[in-house]
Amino acid sequence: MSGVAARTRRHDGAAAGPGPQPRTDQAATRYLSVAAHVDSEFAHRVVRELLVAEHRLPVPVSGIDLVTVVRHCIAARSRRLYRDAALVILPLVAVAVSAWATIAWYVWLAGLRLLLRTAGAFGRFAALLWGLLAVVLLALALTDADPYGLRGGWGIPQPTAARAAEWVGVPLAAAVCCWLALFVEEMAAYATVAERLRPERYTPSRWLSAEPAWAQHALAVLGERLADPRLAHHPLADPADPFIGVGRQVLRRRWLIEVGPAASDSAPFDSEDLLDRICERLSVGLGPLDPADAARGPGAVRVDECAISTAPALATRIDPDQVRLIPDARAASHRDGGPRTFRRIRIGGDPAGLIVSAHLGATAGAGLLQVELYGHVMAPIAAQYRVADHIPPFGRIAAFRCAARATVHLPAALFGAPRAILRTAADPVLRRRSRALLAQAAAAGLTVAAGARFDVREAAAARIGADRFADEDANLYLAVIERRVREELRPLLPAGSNEF
Repeated sequence: MSGVAARTRRHDGAAAGPGPQPRTDQAATRYLSVAAHVDSEFAHRVVRELLVAEHRLPVPVSGIDLVTVVRHCIAARSRRLYRDAALVILPLVAVAVSAWATIAWYVWLAGLRLLLRTAGAFGRFAALLWGLLAVVLLALALTDADPYGLRGGWGIPQPTAARAAEWVGVPLAAAVCCWLALFVEEMAAYATVAERLRPERYTPSRWLSAEPAWAQHALAVLGERLADPRLAHHPLADPADPFIGVGRQVLRRRWLIEVGPAASDSAPFDSEDLLDRICERLSVGLGPLDPADAARGPGAVRVDECAISTAPALATRIDPDQVRLIPDARAASHRDGGPRTFRRIRIGGDPAGLIVSAHLGATAGAGLLQVELYGHVMAPIAAQYRVADHIPPFGRIAAFRCAARATVHLPAALFGAPRAILRTAADPVLRRRSRALLAQAAAAGLTVAAGARFDVREAAAARIGADRFADEDANLYLAVIERRVREELRPLLPAGSNEF
């Protein structure tokens, strides 16, 4: 069974299940909202890149309600902030009650976690010795035993009930309270995904929590930037990655062909006609690779034009409190007449599924024809975040799962809480600094090197190999595109040439 047929049947089976199916234009937004609640790093990156860094222009994402995704990221980030604050405050309270006992346990747990994270047999052996040391210290602190005659040598007095309660009860109570804080956050995340992000209950306008004042203002700015028509007609790209937002680049081909007198100054070679012929052949479909319903299936082919501009942006002051970034037409005019235009061939119409994009360009001059082909693959986010489609409602089994996850993640959350709080608290400070830099650039009329450097869908897409069927389909699609480009270029080669 081919990858196309396998994935088509799998989607048909899902569509035949009970319950209403989500609209295609909402599925990608819903899956990205799920990613905000199950992946803390994704939520942090979205807030940092789209709300804090106002000196960057956002990548336009078709078929996705970007503001809704950002608000879910803010809600998940706020919930984790409360959890991290509890994980920091509770150990401090335990230190205030019983300083030496809590510090000793904390140092021992930190050492054990560090040793367990050390790769190799040496790390495991050191962790075993570290655990044995803890057993010896507990025996000295809580029992009358004197292992290895250490009690007299270290001057440790005989244990009492009060001392045992202090050395075990206080740290244990702090650990239980920290576990409860993590357990509550896990249940809140589970309930959000299971109850509010289910296909039949999803409502884009249903927010989860109130945003802080700086985030509300940043959301308003983001909405205005996305609605600015100047950004749609003159997109800006990162010079290091001009095709950002279309996935990883897996194909790059450049052909330089001598066309001789056909490309003279008086009769230039018609490269646009060449591109038209290639795109017309591709737009009719992919032949046997197409599924039965080519108009709606994953093999649907769309051809359009894509302008790529790596020119800087201009910081412009709209009013005393608002500074916007717009494409700098003056800078673009010095780069060979502005943005470069490619023919874009896209396969796949579902923003949550596999999308294969090929950018095709051709330039002719001085008797030479240069043809460029860049192939990109946007991995499906549905394969990675479809948990909301089949997760059971919150109940007893879900509570047990949340308890198990809280137990497993407690050490990492406990030691990572201070750093997470500092990163979250730094967001409004960094945003004020970014706005101050924009204001200075606007006052001086300076350009800002602010290409689009972050795409929310690309940040959440599955890794290579996560969906074997999607990887197989992408290779087939790009192979067909490259073959048809070569077929149109073959008549331009000299007779007897074996290059193609």
